[in-house]
Amino acid sequence: MAEEIIRIRDLHVTFTETSGHVYAVRGVDLTLNHGETLAIVGESGSGKSVTTKALLGLLPTNARVTAETLSYQGQELQQLRRRDYDQLRGRELALIFQDPLSALNPTMRIGKQLGEVLVVHEHLKKAALQARVAAALTSVGLGDAPELARKYPHELSGGQRQRVVIAMALIAHPQVLVADEPTTALDVTLQAQVLALIKAQKTQQDLSILFITHDLGVVANIADRVAIMYAGQIVECGTAEEIFYHPQHPYTWALLEAVPDDSRADETLFSLPGTPPDLHQEPVGDAFAPRNPYALGIDFREAPPRTQLTATHWVRSWLLDPQAPAYEPPAAIQARWHEYAKMKEAAHD
Repeated sequence: MAEEIIRIRDLHVTFTETSGHVYAVRGVDLTLNHGETLAIVGESGSGKSVTTKALLGLLPTNARVTAETLSYQGQELQQLRRRDYDQLRGRELALIFQDPLSALNPTMRIGKQLGEVLVVHEHLKKAALQARVAAALTSVGLGDAPELARKYPHELSGGQRQRVVIAMALIAHPQVLVADEPTTALDVTLQAQVLALIKAQKTQQDLSILFITHDLGVVANIADRVAIMYAGQIVECGTAEEIFYHPQHPYTWALLEAVPDDSRADETLFSLPGTPPDLHQEPVGDAFAPRNPYALGIDFREAPPRTQLTATHWVRSWLLDPQAPAYEPPAAIQARWHEYAKMKEAAHD
């Protein structure tokens, strides 16, 4: 049985603003097992980063966080004092920020910024500190580490800065790595390099990873499980195989159809109509209903229940209710279902 390292149950995050409340996260349930990569996927504003920052204790003071459980290795994080949280962050729980340029202090040399984590958590000094910094930079594929450690962030390329923030997150050998859209600002070639680097570091350091992205295509070869997030809720969760080849929620279908496919080069790229809801008010019914061509009347009145399809795959959709009318998903999704059936048949032979 997989060892659970992170458990989140019924997480709610509400921001108080001058214009009212923002219901950013609404009842999220998630688990992360030791040694796995869980990708949280959804459009901007769906609550992905807010969820992980609640876990890390990094939300601003106007955020109200409540949860039945918010734990790391069985330790309830909601009960921690600030100084205890500070001891966990960097040493046990680490974060790769979305924008490396803004994450790095422009007035500090790279080596000093990396070394701060080791000074705080391991009290290293001088030669030992310099050696660990150089080793961390080398481990993420940056050559001439002593020279690079003397540089400032503006003297590095975008790809180098991204590798530096990865090295900074991993330098103290944490147990859990939160990667907050680490490839968004990079071109396709650099994206592939960074993803390969994160996969390699996961193996070398025995990491458990929460990988945040808006692009399902990015996580195809890195995730063990995938959670699809919309309007502050997880609407579908399963293994990477289940999400990519047997998706059940219309929002998941839309995200998959939006991934470019070389085999369909002559087709127009799918674009999901509409925009996510304004969460200054809690949505009534299914938040995705106004954008969902498969929406039923009940979607506009009642939130769908959670339906467990397999031990690892669940979804929130009225389409799976026994009383729902028959429907046909898009042709591209039907093709994925057909492929999934063949995969399962081959596995049983």
